Amino acid sequence: MDNAVNRFMKQIQNVEKRLLNDLQVIAQRMDTLTDTELVAIAKELDFFQELLDSGYTNAVNGLMEAYEDQIADIATEAARRGITTVQGATIEQLQLLQDLEAENLLGKATTYANDLKDGLFKGIVSGERPSQIVARLSETINLETHQLNVSVTDGIRQFDDVARHKVFENEDVRWTYVGPLDATTRDECQSTLSGEPAKGYTESEVNSSNTPFGVRGGFNCRHSWMIK
Repeated sequence: MDNAVNRFMKQIQNVEKRLLNDLQVIAQRMDTLTDTELVAIAKELDFFQELLDSGYTNAVNGLMEAYEDQIADIATEAARRGITTVQGATIEQLQLLQDLEAENLLGKATTYANDLKDGLFKGIVSGERPSQIVARLSETINLETHQLNVSVTDGIRQFDDVARHKVFENEDVRWTYVGPLDATTRDECQSTLSGEPAKGYTESEVNSSNTPFGVRGGFNCRHSWMIK
């Protein structure tokens, strides 16, 4: 899981670097143009498509393969426990969750592209040289950020949690809450960890707890529900 996120973030870093390098080359050429010519060219720039062409789509697809691997691992675990058939509705639901995560990542690329274009236009209107604008934007507007890392990590953990629950839903299994218990552990997670029965939690007990399936302790929670 962590390797998939690290690989994705490295790809995003390279995508952003390629885009900004290309933009710097274009900006240097734009330095010699009139204001009218600058606006005309700026209108034609499609930073979102440039991101896709620079490898953003490949990065997202690679991350989605990690989601597929999670489903395969959970299915293997289910088969080991005698559950050989996963309902069609479950597969469709998991596929929808996966598609929504891909859309969310594409939305982040759209926001980044729009911020770049907005910053470029504002700089041109203010009279800055395009090369100066791009240099400034590369420092202030970023695609590869800690926030993106946290979001992607949480997304893949949440998907793993939901997928495991759906595959084992209504099965005769017990659940255990896995993760650290330290100074930064949230109160909800501390309560679940310390109150876990020796045999583990039932499905209904998990759903009625302060850390239910899919939610756990909230955004960026370090814990997961696993089969006991």
